Amino acid sequence: MKAVRILIADDHEIVRHGVRAVLERQVGWVVSAEASSGRDAVAKTVDLQPDIVVIDVSMPELNGLEATRQIRRVAAAKVVVLTVHESDQVVREVVDAGAHGYVVKADAGRTLVEAIHVLMAGGTYFTRRAQLVSDRRVGSRRAPGAGIPERLTPRQREVLQLLTEGKSNKEIGVALGVATKTAETHRAHILARLKLHSMSELVRYAIRNHIIEP
Repeated sequence: MKAVRILIADDHEIVRHGVRAVLERQVGWVVSAEASSGRDAVAKTVDLQPDIVVIDVSMPELNGLEATRQIRRVAAAKVVVLTVHESDQVVREVVDAGAHGYVVKADAGRTLVEAIHVLMAGGTYFTRRAQLVSDRRVGSRRAPGAGIPERLTPRQREVLQLLTEGKSNKEIGVALGVATKTAETHRAHILARLKLHSMSELVRYAIRNHIIEP
């Protein structure tokens, strides 16, 4: 039996330990690493090249959706999004991010193992409701300008999350390896593109679109 190497990304230690306990009961499955932020998850995926990444949507520095997009660009790992959210909007965002699976935390003890088996066999795994939304999403064209992916660039989405987490332009510059002036420019462009006028409006936007938790 081929060993399955798994990375678990969630900002709550107790959740990571619970998921690890469930997964490591499977013969040949090994949790290679844990990550507490989206940025850490991407870095460890690049370094360790796991077979499976189990990642939460709501995480600091880089949310699970943006982390999934980056992971899909730099690694062959299959990504399972693990979330408390079960709404059509979140499913659409998970599909758009390129995740291979979607598991609701409340059902994870029963469905996460099954999901990973399906992914390792080359399939995708979504809850029944999520699969219906996914099928509609894949089979239809998105409205121009709808949703964050079309309205902001990948770097702008990173800056948006850091801004709404309370980071200063200088701190954002350090985190992303760019000049403070560049971070300021990104902030101005984000506000203009989203047609917002204050940080309070930006925070509400980020919460509404599941970029940060309230």
